[in-house]
Amino acid sequence: MQKGKIIPQAVDLEEVILGAMLIDEKGLDAAFAVISNPEVFYKNEHQSIFKAIKLLYESNSKVDLLTVSQKLKDIKLLESVGGDYYMIQLTQKVSSSAHLEYHCRIILQKFMAREVISLCNYGINLAYDSKLDVFDLIDSVSAKLDKVSDITAKGHTSKTWYDAISEVPKRVEFLTNNDGKITGVPTGINTTDKHFSGWQPTDLIVIGGDSGMGKTAYVMNTMLAASKQDISCGMFSMEMSVIQLAIRGIANESNYHMNQLMRNGFEKPEYFHGLLKTVEEMKNLPIHIDDQPALTVIEMKRKARMMKRKYNIEILVIDFIQMFSGDKDTRINIAEAAREAKNIAKELEIPVIALSQLSREVKRDTYKIPQKHHLRESSAIEDAADVIGLIYRPSVYGFSPESHPTLYEDLGLDANANACLIVVKNRNGSLGNVPMKYIENKTKYVNPYDESEQWNDSDIPQGEPGVAF
Repeated sequence: MQKGKIIPQAVDLEEVILGAMLIDEKGLDAAFAVISNPEVFYKNEHQSIFKAIKLLYESNSKVDLLTVSQKLKDIKLLESVGGDYYMIQLTQKVSSSAHLEYHCRIILQKFMAREVISLCNYGINLAYDSKLDVFDLIDSVSAKLDKVSDITAKGHTSKTWYDAISEVPKRVEFLTNNDGKITGVPTGINTTDKHFSGWQPTDLIVIGGDSGMGKTAYVMNTMLAASKQDISCGMFSMEMSVIQLAIRGIANESNYHMNQLMRNGFEKPEYFHGLLKTVEEMKNLPIHIDDQPALTVIEMKRKARMMKRKYNIEILVIDFIQMFSGDKDTRINIAEAAREAKNIAKELEIPVIALSQLSREVKRDTYKIPQKHHLRESSAIEDAADVIGLIYRPSVYGFSPESHPTLYEDLGLDANANACLIVVKNRNGSLGNVPMKYIENKTKYVNPYDESEQWNDSDIPQGEPGVAF
């Protein structure tokens, strides 16, 4: 009892669940679909028995009274659970595994209630410590809450094959009647929207490019296009600050160029009218950026879940995947980051875009055209990614349409398109080169065939007094 109240528990159901697992093979699958952690059980004896059953189950061994008893003996826990006599008693409390999943969900709820009680007491005790920084307090409590979420998330039941396959005709009907509209989160560029039909939920999209190729500018297009459709966007920016990204956003949405906003200021004070109007239009966009440098993978998972709970984000951007910190070898850290980014995409059912650096190997290519193997620690990233797109602008290396017409022709670039996204992996679609136009002074990618977006790189309008830009 705690404070005069009985701690949430359902020992009788725990006995029924363990008994069913010991006598009915079907009960094993039903129980493990909901429970994966022995801590869900209230009694220590039941935790030990479940642990032994789980060890046998995961090694594809038979599970029955004799094998579980032997396993408990091997791990020196048989006597502490009450011996064979208690095990036999458990099997006599149940005749089948009927309703077992329902019973498992009840004890899972009891466990969650106990954990919330423990978590609240933990937070209260820490809050009275005057030496503890309040932000460390919040991080500590949040980390424990995420641990509970990790355990209880195992209770998620996937759609059955019957339900999934029955939905296919409905999806095809929707696509047929969709009139070419995108089905995912808009990319911000019509040519890439057409290729991918927007970024799709549960996909990990890796966007790679050489230094200065405009990777951040590319994903800024997505965030602005999505947020203007009231789609909440999250971002971990370990390279650029929030203010730098805000300046890029204003340049993206106005006629001002980066030199005015970052270095030189305005030629005339009247230009502030347009700036203030743009700020007013953009300040309530649902964009949520965390610019803490050198995040760990664990922090990324916790903060991503928090963004989903608090802001209901529908897309997450990571800039960039090689900047995660950790106490392991760099190669292992990057592999873990890529794997967990994919896990976050599946868990939160959102597209996750991870920017990636390229290795120096790309410089050895004649035309510096990036390939999958040029991604830094490419094997781990390639395995985890659903889509890999590599940004390439020939002009960065001094190649022009006049000096290298064959290169531009091979890439599918013309007078309007000076850049492309080279799609080298696409699990659910086609590969190929997607043409784009890059506006240098605005650090912005646009649809090369939209006349309203055809700016001259060297002649961005400076504005007229009193005109909103």
